[in-house]
Amino acid sequence: MQFAEIVGQKRIKEQLTSMEGRVSHAILFSEESGYGALAMAIAFAQYLSCPSSSAGDSCGVCSVCNRFSKLIHPDLHFAMPVNTTKTVTADKKPVSDHFIAQWRESVLSDPYITEQQWYDKIEVENKSGMIGVNEATLIVRKLSLRAFEGGRKFMIIWLPERMNQEAANRLLKLIEEPPQETFIFLVSESPERIITTILSRCQIFSLPPVDKDDLGRELMQEFDIDQTEAHFWARISGGSISRARQLIRDSEMSTNYDKSLTSLLEACASKDLKGVITFWEEISLIGRENQKRFCEYTLEFLRRALITKMGACEISNTPISHQKQTDYWSGRINPSFYPKAYELLNNALHDINRNVNPRYIFADLGNRFFLSL
Repeated sequence: MQFAEIVGQKRIKEQLTSMEGRVSHAILFSEESGYGALAMAIAFAQYLSCPSSSAGDSCGVCSVCNRFSKLIHPDLHFAMPVNTTKTVTADKKPVSDHFIAQWRESVLSDPYITEQQWYDKIEVENKSGMIGVNEATLIVRKLSLRAFEGGRKFMIIWLPERMNQEAANRLLKLIEEPPQETFIFLVSESPERIITTILSRCQIFSLPPVDKDDLGRELMQEFDIDQTEAHFWARISGGSISRARQLIRDSEMSTNYDKSLTSLLEACASKDLKGVITFWEEISLIGRENQKRFCEYTLEFLRRALITKMGACEISNTPISHQKQTDYWSGRINPSFYPKAYELLNNALHDINRNVNPRYIFADLGNRFFLSL
């Protein structure tokens, strides 16, 4: 991966490329999810390894760059949070090497991968990943060996805040005194959760939000949307590429939820009980995850409608395609309805998570909306 492939972050790129010969052996890249820290760590490792690096980037065409671009260079290593799965059971003592194929596939597909996307990829179900002492032992063993190609070795540890105390203590001496020409890059979203003895030995680069203009241009190209819409998503995402992508995808997927919500609100407003019954009968069949998303979508819609009702539509973050609908319902819904609706929807989410029969959940929700709206 080259620096040129990373959206924005011009200042950080310039700082990194000006460090040749003065690179710390332990660097922490700190970010909020979606700013590009993982991509930055990989690009910097490639830049330091490329025999033909220019002042601003690796060459991108040599054999070293070619293998880095595929994440298969023998001196580029990764560690990331993992856990047991159906195929990697506890007796196998799960470590990153068990999941390296999925890791390469995920990062090559999207170097702005989120923690939850990674857990979904490796199918750890409802468990969180961790970096344990077995992983730490493996890291120490890998970095104690000579570089395959006689040059520099790199270990990129993604989300080191998931490291337990035993693993952190195991790695501390390595971070203090790494072998010659060995570099450890930590990529963290919560550096405050890393033990201070490790933090104190790292040079820290804190990535800022991606510039809105840079992010807007990326979204225009990636989603084939116009400049106004792209800048809207760039603004409300807080400069996070992964967040902007998720917001756009959610907006594109919200058509069915929007139809169900409109049918519910229209039935309640016109006191059409038959329409309410039709609503809860249909939505009880769409599956738990879609039912949760419907409730979350409705909560967000009502938030936007209430803010619009209060005359602050510019901060409601309403997508352009939903503006007319939001304006319409903000004028029809009585303000006293909002707190009741929030409570009902949050109770419904709680019951969905408890596996309550969805017909009971949405019959109750629909009937209470009918009585309250």
